[in-house]
Amino acid sequence: MITNITLQEVKLHCRIDESDTLEDSLLQVYIDAALEACQKHIGKSFDKQEFTPAIKAGCLMYIAHLYENREMVTTNAVNEVPLAISSLWSVYRDPAIY
Repeated sequence: MITNITLQEVKLHCRIDESDTLEDSLLQVYIDAALEACQKHIGKSFDKQEFTPAIKAGCLMYIAHLYENREMVTTNAVNEVPLAISSLWSVYRDPAIY
């Protein structure tokens, strides 16, 4: 799997201090999960040419969503983010994927 998203980019997006390495392995799992989810959503594997800024933005949003909502139960209101992610990814979606 191509990983065109760095830990530094994720930390910047999630407002995590770059020197804080405590959660690096967790963030890497989220990076891998976001790339996998995106490829499943669009119905194809992407290479370097297909990894567009919109796909990357959607992946960063998905990673931040996973990071901020990692608990199974919460007392806080949870806002659904996938609509924004889906709108970024859907333009690359294979028409045969439902």
